[in-house]
Amino acid sequence: MNEVCPVCGGRLMEDEFSGELVCSRCGAVVGALPYRGPEWRAYGDGDRLRRERAGAPLTPLIHDLGLSTHSPVERGLRGWEERRLVMILSEIYRLSTSMGLPRAVAETGALLLRRLRSRLAEYSREINMLPLALLHLAIRVHDLPIGAGDLAEASGLDPASIRSLSMRLANALGVKALESVEACIARLIGALSLPGEVEEYACRICELAIKAGLSQGRSRRALAAAAVYLAARSLGYRVSQRRVAGLAKISLATLRRRLGEMGRLCAEQQKWEKGRG
Repeated sequence: MNEVCPVCGGRLMEDEFSGELVCSRCGAVVGALPYRGPEWRAYGDGDRLRRERAGAPLTPLIHDLGLSTHSPVERGLRGWEERRLVMILSEIYRLSTSMGLPRAVAETGALLLRRLRSRLAEYSREINMLPLALLHLAIRVHDLPIGAGDLAEASGLDPASIRSLSMRLANALGVKALESVEACIARLIGALSLPGEVEEYACRICELAIKAGLSQGRSRRALAAAAVYLAARSLGYRVSQRRVAGLAKISLATLRRRLGEMGRLCAEQQKWEKGRG
């Protein structure tokens, strides 16, 4: 088949609605197209569902990957493991949809759950937190600027618990996600013997910085170090810039540059909150 119009030399295009080969420049109909649809007709959704012989594409968001078929006698899900798997997958899909997350993130969370399937009993007491932790881990894998605080707002659960379970899942599954800012903050907080309120405040500062685009092209260790220093000083705890930089394994100059950027961002955020109040 020639791809050039014999009338004007324009490019040909396929019009599947009319089944014709049409010139995109002059509109001349050059030929007919073979019909690529099914050999049957459907006059409603019921006809289409009864006559279709192929289903939707495979997806890890369905407990059986979408391979199930309808039998005359519908069988229930077998065993508590399968029922629990369906529940967690449904929650992952619901949360990702309500937050507008890319489908790839939800599918990554579903794949992580399948790797964890044989060990679900170990997390029976945290089953309500598991979908959020899996989504948080999937978000880290895809390096999206969405933190545990955003997941907590969508679910009403504790962000610190989401981060903690996500880190445990990463270790259990051997997931080599991008270096987590939250993990860097937790290490610094432990090394500096600072309380949990400083860690929580530092995580909020980092989430604000990531949303503002300050994480692009910058070391996550430097962001974590600057957030910990700002949070500690804001809450009245005395820490040394040199010690924080040493523990984070960054230079003092790098820490001060990140402090300048994040300090201005925090000041702007405080002004906005005061004006809104």
